[in-house]
Amino acid sequence: MPISSLENLPNESFYDIFEYFDACEIYHSFSSLNHRFYQLIKSSPPLLKLRLSYPESNEIFINNYQKVLLFNKKQLLSLHLWSTENTNQIASSIIFDSSFNSLQSLIFYTIDIDLLTSILPKLTCLPRLFSLAIDTWSHPKNLGDIYRFIFNLPKLKFVRFTATEADNDDVTISLPIATNEQMGSIEYLIMSHPCAFDELFAIISYTPNLRRLKFLYLSNRNVSIGSIKSMVFPNLTNLSISIYTEISFDELKIFIEKLNSKLKIFSLTTIVEDVTYLDANRWEELIRTKLSQLEEFYFRYSAYFAENYDTPLYFGQCNQFISPLWLQRRWILEIGVEFENVIHLIRPYRKRWYEMINASDQLSKSIRLSLDETSPERWTKTIFIEDYIRHALNLTQIYHLEINAQIFSGKLMKILRLLPEVNTLKISSLSISQSESLFNEDIEFLDFLSNEKQITKICFKNMKDMNQIQMLALICSHVSHLEINCINYKHAELLTGLILTQIQSVSNSLLRLLCFRIREAHDDMILELEKMIDTENLRFDFTIKHLMDKIYIQWK
Repeated sequence: MPISSLENLPNESFYDIFEYFDACEIYHSFSSLNHRFYQLIKSSPPLLKLRLSYPESNEIFINNYQKVLLFNKKQLLSLHLWSTENTNQIASSIIFDSSFNSLQSLIFYTIDIDLLTSILPKLTCLPRLFSLAIDTWSHPKNLGDIYRFIFNLPKLKFVRFTATEADNDDVTISLPIATNEQMGSIEYLIMSHPCAFDELFAIISYTPNLRRLKFLYLSNRNVSIGSIKSMVFPNLTNLSISIYTEISFDELKIFIEKLNSKLKIFSLTTIVEDVTYLDANRWEELIRTKLSQLEEFYFRYSAYFAENYDTPLYFGQCNQFISPLWLQRRWILEIGVEFENVIHLIRPYRKRWYEMINASDQLSKSIRLSLDETSPERWTKTIFIEDYIRHALNLTQIYHLEINAQIFSGKLMKILRLLPEVNTLKISSLSISQSESLFNEDIEFLDFLSNEKQITKICFKNMKDMNQIQMLALICSHVSHLEINCINYKHAELLTGLILTQIQSVSNSLLRLLCFRIREAHDDMILELEKMIDTENLRFDFTIKHLMDKIYIQWK
């Protein structure tokens, strides 16, 4: 018999629907409809999620959360208080007891530290509390008591603790090393607050089953890592560290040795001035001797540039990050220029825009430079884009260039002359000097492309203005691979006609592959393009295909 009314759906279907809604929204939408829905909510299996997360839901939440807590404690799977205004008011009104016997996840956002201290001891009565996340904007002086309460929760597997306003000069974590009776069940621990190495080891002594550890090293305390007793964490496979205080590479090495773990994923972010972090040979030694089972490596090192500041320079051997260890594991160095910083990144290689199907096998020439800033002289008197680029070239040769800002052709040519090995170029927005005509520097740039034959592949992320399209028409015959991000199909069709017309008028055009990236690309667009090409008498021997969000036109 066909179902003609929503109310005729079986209870199981509504339970599936309820999984997509907050408990207060369910009460608001269904509890007053009729007796059946009221009983349905009241007797539902443990699947309700109570969440206060955004201003527009506050009214619904305030009107209904007390009903949920009064009648549906046993049905609650999660309680997430994300409001910046009502967290303390709501949290203080909740009486945590064993009737929350299905509660698995609890989040407190912007909770007062004193209120948190009063609530945590009561959570020991929750038999299924597996996940706890805390974010406090108070100014805690000692986080040791908070951790004592956390480690008393018997079923916890996941803990995330953030102290947003904590000052690394003031905060301490007074916690003794755990005894065998005090060791807990926590497997995932994320700490975003000031912490020194001795405090960290005291904390993790309570977590022998640790699988993933993420922490922020931010402390002005002078701690000798060598004096800290080693510990064994046989299950720890994922380690993430952010270091914002002067910790040398040698101290980091000692720390990893003292963990005695079998890491498979290691992530490090640092802004310290020890350029030894950029020595690939030192990393290779550490990986081979202490991180032999490592599968994924993520590294971010920031070099700071400012007026009247001598940025530490790397003077070691260049191009070290293309040795067999890095290439075999496909861990690739990349460099980015952000405002006032040169960012050095190492991460697993991922397919790039100029690779049609498979990731590159030429990993030794895969190092990329990304520029978010091309004219720092606008903000500083003594720092220029050339300073950033030369800093990068001290460490490695650059083969691919991405520019994530508008740039004029003259400035682009100057940058390319500093990077003679670059062969692919991705540009956010390339402009000529005027929309009506080319200036000398624009003509000089076109001559540069034609004569140097340095750049073989270009991608334009933004190609809308007429002056940009005019430059595109002149550039297209000088490269072999051209990719353009298009707004829609009509945009791609217009550019196809323009480019094919241009290359047919040039006897020695180098272009062999034209690619359009369209968010909603589909196979019918191929038929439309072929029809347009025939109509405009632009047909020649080419193949056209659709892969994901890209359409490729290729010829010999």
